Amino acid sequence: MTVALLLTPVASAQAVPTLSRTEAETRARAVLSKMTLDEKIGQVSMAHFFRFLEGGRSGPVAANAGDSFSRLLPGAILNGGGDTPQPNTPLGWADTLRGLEELGRQHLPGGVPAVFGTDSVHGVGNVAGATLYPHNLGLGAAFDPALTREIALATAQDMRAMNMDWDFSPVADLGRDPRWGRFYETFGESPWLVADQISADVLGLQAGGVAATLKHFVGYGSPSLGRDRADAEISLRALHELYLPPFKAGIRAGAMAVMANSGSVNGLPVHASHTLLTDVLRGELGFGGLVVSDWNDIDRLVTVYKTHADLVRAAADSVNAGIDLYMVPYDVEKYAAALKEAVQGQLITQARLDEAALRMLTFKAELNLMDARPAGSGVLADHRALAKRAAAATLTLLENDSSALPLTRGRVLVTGPAMDSAAIQLGGWSVNWQGVGKGNVTYVPKVSTLASALKTSAPAGVSVSALPDGKRAALLKAAANADKIVLALGEAPAAESQANNPNLALPDSQIQLLRDVLDTGKPVVLVLMAGRPILLPEDLRNRLAALVMAYLPGSEGGAALADALYGRAGFAGRLPFTWPGSLGEAGLSADRPPEGAGETLLPLYPLGFGLDYTRFATSAMTASAVPGGVSISVTLKNVGEKTGTGTFIVRASLPPTGNLEAVKRPVGVVRAELKPGESRTLSLTVPAERLEAFTGDVFGPVTGSVVPGEYRFEVDGKQAAITF
Repeated sequence: MTVALLLTPVASAQAVPTLSRTEAETRARAVLSKMTLDEKIGQVSMAHFFRFLEGGRSGPVAANAGDSFSRLLPGAILNGGGDTPQPNTPLGWADTLRGLEELGRQHLPGGVPAVFGTDSVHGVGNVAGATLYPHNLGLGAAFDPALTREIALATAQDMRAMNMDWDFSPVADLGRDPRWGRFYETFGESPWLVADQISADVLGLQAGGVAATLKHFVGYGSPSLGRDRADAEISLRALHELYLPPFKAGIRAGAMAVMANSGSVNGLPVHASHTLLTDVLRGELGFGGLVVSDWNDIDRLVTVYKTHADLVRAAADSVNAGIDLYMVPYDVEKYAAALKEAVQGQLITQARLDEAALRMLTFKAELNLMDARPAGSGVLADHRALAKRAAAATLTLLENDSSALPLTRGRVLVTGPAMDSAAIQLGGWSVNWQGVGKGNVTYVPKVSTLASALKTSAPAGVSVSALPDGKRAALLKAAANADKIVLALGEAPAAESQANNPNLALPDSQIQLLRDVLDTGKPVVLVLMAGRPILLPEDLRNRLAALVMAYLPGSEGGAALADALYGRAGFAGRLPFTWPGSLGEAGLSADRPPEGAGETLLPLYPLGFGLDYTRFATSAMTASAVPGGVSISVTLKNVGEKTGTGTFIVRASLPPTGNLEAVKRPVGVVRAELKPGESRTLSLTVPAERLEAFTGDVFGPVTGSVVPGEYRFEVDGKQAAITF
């Protein structure tokens, strides 16, 4: 069966949760009351699904899989990034997971199967034929939560078609240090702007029948030196002002699960922090769902962090801290023995184990796993139009000297390692967790690349040739005959620590290529596919005719880029992060407070920056108090000659609070697509909590409140004030 036969235009969604939390918990208690100690321990363990496939690797369901269920008793099953059944088709996934579900009903306590979870972080990345969307950082540049929700719903529909119930997504971490390997998995740097995206993502996934997971609670996005899983030093004030808002928004949207931060905060691994996982997450934020560990992270307390002498003590501290379900994923037997010893030795109370098992059972009851339900069709929807629309919304034009764009006439040469590369275009978590061409799956997705799209969709008057950069002499000869050069550069795909980029740099070979094509004297349009801001040598950057940030644009990125470069569409994206001008400014953010020396650091490009083929003007800004917040109104007019999308960040200046505050705190966005000459009055309600100051002394507790005084709001230089 070919992939093409598994694509259809539409797919139905199954609402989730199907039971209220109260009803689900009642049913879960009935099952829990009949479970043995060993069954409860199994219920709070998550096993890799290879444990149930032939040979313990990619293949069909093993003949003795039922015996494995009876022995391991897992409450959940997961796949690692890139691990697949055979065949790796939508129908192959659907049949495999349906088979495991049925075996679970036969061999697990109460007939309740194990729930299957996976990382579908920008579409269902491990499955041949699935549509892959721009990574979160690009969606952050779109500043369009409705689009994020639509993509999440489409992802959930595809997951449910393959009998997948649980997505380890969205990433609610902030992108505060672009050197960090997971920067591209975030929606950007600003807490409340990210919060809007997280809420939309959760609502979309769960409307489509899939449980969402907020990750990684909390502070994972600010590791020291930008190194994945390095210790994060976070004050109580920063915790409340910066890092909690996206999680708070996701919890309010109904997120069914939270994944713990795999790193450490203030010298303590989060998997062992009762303060964060219980006092803050459950007490302060009111989360009532399931807390799951990250991959093998209880064992890492012993083997990597060396904070615990053995797995028994590590298990006890993690479970007591608030971990309900351990993503083991391979050594289920070892963890079960350690957890049992901890319970029998009274390091963990029976009541705490029961609480964790009850949460796991309740989670599955909410997903309707306790009852027979229709099998997934094994047929994916055709979401290519959505993927193209999403990519188009992300593209950010940073430079366009002498109107190098759009490309309307002449000979265009396209080159560079990213011009025709599915691997670079898709980034990490695509086929394999490290990206296309890595790991144990050789499948290369069919994507719309830049070179092919420019060639096949060139307008009259434009001729396009494409040459790889490997044969430099031939390339430079062709460049001499071109009128303009489109150069596509980008980062190789990677994830987590392997994606750390401590210098925010491209490979030397790509910088040399850029230098070579610039030395031809022809106008160079640089298209950058990267998961973070990249620092280019200043002498090269200043010679560019145009610079386009394409982020990691997904399956239809090439088609979207061609439309924008040819002027058939504009550049709707705006930076969701601050682009530093030097490595010493990495981590510079729009909400940075004033410095004692009175200096103001200016980035290369600020948060919200982006150009288009048209221009916008703002006027008639007002601010008025409304119940629960402030209503902002501003008139936006397209004063250019092209249709385009105007996106402007609403910023707030707080009165003196006694603590350092951001000069202008981002609190919302106004956005509209307008035709030439069209104007529209846009309104936004800023909730009062977005204006809270968290005050307190250096080592003391902090208190959040909207302090009395004047609050000044700004949109595109226009201001309005209100006094509380």
